[in-house]
Amino acid sequence: MVKTVGAGAGIDWLKGGWKAFTGNAGVMIGIALVTFVIAVVLAFIPYLGALLIPVLTTFVLAGVLKGVRRQASGGALEFGDMFSAFSDQDRMVHLAIVAVVPVLSALISQIIGGNILGMFVGFLISLASSALTYFAVPLVMFRQQDAIGALKWSLNGVLANIPAVIVFWIISMVLVILGAIPLLLGLLVVFPVLVCAAYEAYAEVFGDIELDPSNSAAPPAAPPPPPVA
Repeated sequence: MVKTVGAGAGIDWLKGGWKAFTGNAGVMIGIALVTFVIAVVLAFIPYLGALLIPVLTTFVLAGVLKGVRRQASGGALEFGDMFSAFSDQDRMVHLAIVAVVPVLSALISQIIGGNILGMFVGFLISLASSALTYFAVPLVMFRQQDAIGALKWSLNGVLANIPAVIVFWIISMVLVILGAIPLLLGLLVVFPVLVCAAYEAYAEVFGDIELDPSNSAAPPAAPPPPPVA
């Protein structure tokens, strides 16, 4: 079920993400801008806003990934894709559960923080949360996994590809820092590229339709049946 790739795959995922972004840059920047504006508005809602932002980003990510997958199949990502997951009644509950994981991670980190040990434990919790959720959204959307199964397989996918994931995450963090320098405007490019790269990572590790199959030794295969939890 889970394919193991070399460390260089982390760079290939980013190449695939860039290729997908350049093929539909205007729509992707528009989606990123609208998402950012909505998140800023939600941030002004006391207490509730902090809970709604991860839900918003998870559902927007799910919708955008549907469009990116369509683009990988020769279609096109559309602006309306960013809202499409909100009407997917079969997947809504599972996406919401996935969205809860980073919220709990942040809350626990805040509770135990305050000293060096607490900060270190909080960092480990954040890493665990990232591993649990990184592949979870596409697994829910494209493999019809329930939330718990998606979190489990996401963790398996990350652990099986630690070198590639580390390379990918380090480069991603550098790109985010660089993108934030010009008044955050660079993030309107960086975030869409990273979303597309996240899809490319999922597609290679779990055997779905790739954005840039030239980076793989074998041609893209049709997605196999959903994994058995």
